[in-house]
Amino acid sequence: MTSVSEIQVDAEEINSLLYAAKNGQWNVVWKILGHPSKPRKPFLLNCIPENRRWGVLHQAIWWNNYSVVNKLLQFPTCDIRIKAKEGVSEIGPTGGKSAEEIASGFKRTEIAQLLKNNVSRLGAQAPETFHPLSSGLEDYVLSLLKVTLAAYKTAFQPQQIESKTFNDLLREVWQNVNAVPGRWKVARDKVAEAAYVVCEETCNNIKACKRKQEFYEAIINAYTIEENYLYDHLNTALRRQRQADYMPTADDLALGPYVLMYQLLLLFWNKLRKESSITYRRMRVSATDLEKYQVGTKFAWMSFVSSSVELEKAVMFPTCGPSGDKIIVFTIDTSTPSHWQPRNIEKFAMYMERERVFPAGAKFLVTNRTPDRTNTDQTNISLKLI
Repeated sequence: MTSVSEIQVDAEEINSLLYAAKNGQWNVVWKILGHPSKPRKPFLLNCIPENRRWGVLHQAIWWNNYSVVNKLLQFPTCDIRIKAKEGVSEIGPTGGKSAEEIASGFKRTEIAQLLKNNVSRLGAQAPETFHPLSSGLEDYVLSLLKVTLAAYKTAFQPQQIESKTFNDLLREVWQNVNAVPGRWKVARDKVAEAAYVVCEETCNNIKACKRKQEFYEAIINAYTIEENYLYDHLNTALRRQRQADYMPTADDLALGPYVLMYQLLLLFWNKLRKESSITYRRMRVSATDLEKYQVGTKFAWMSFVSSSVELEKAVMFPTCGPSGDKIIVFTIDTSTPSHWQPRNIEKFAMYMERERVFPAGAKFLVTNRTPDRTNTDQTNISLKLI
């Protein structure tokens, strides 16, 4: 999961995978996914790409193929909680229904029991909050965005991919969405269509946007609404990324188009001013994670990172985020000119927290570390954006 050029290949294989599953051509499915004992591209198993409502597992249920369902469940990446996109089938509306619910609806009794007896292993791949900048991470391609661009290539990047770097590709995608007439509406519909299975309220708000800027503002605003847990879902999805053995859940992939649009806005939308002063962030972590932030260490945060220009407003989100018994207060020097500088989103945020958000993948250097004099569970760490 490192090369930009692989997106083109993945796009073709995702289309072949879902077409084969729809038509019961399981030999093609195994050719693409591999075997559970020797997987080839298992990270594609939970994809429900553009112009599709069901995933591979749903299609196997429709075919009432017990042996295929059983084999799919042997893949560690198979997410039995996968929900269908909004749509109608022979049993009526299936939008938001799980694989087990669809099996029950079609009266696939044995398959429904098989699914009920299985426990999804996905989600056990613990999200990481710290990625040391070594072994190629300097050129890290965000895995979730890579799969999203493959699964929604026609919507976001219909041209042949020829970009040399991932950031160049994202810039091309932004130019497509922002400058090509009507393209933003396609992006809006795909974001809403995919997000439906995770956050129906967000889906409806985005779908209702009539103007391009209204759509952009809705993307940003949804991120700041604590009550819908979207912040938690999408940042967990981003922190679950790996260069090897990537195991995205169905919900991770469903949020991909939303994550892609938010990343594009943070990187390229001229309505979001870059911050170049000091920002602050509080975070609760385990003692093990705390020890990773040593002076001189370079690292990347692979999720979106919220911070504030006012220390007293840099509060931890009460509903989500990393957990542990240690508190870090980060003081972040953002003066280094780069596309990783945090953006000022307060004009479009739900709450006035003087919020500045770093794009996913921002890179930092630890410059200082001191224990807090008044709180033994708190450590003050200074960072410099690089």
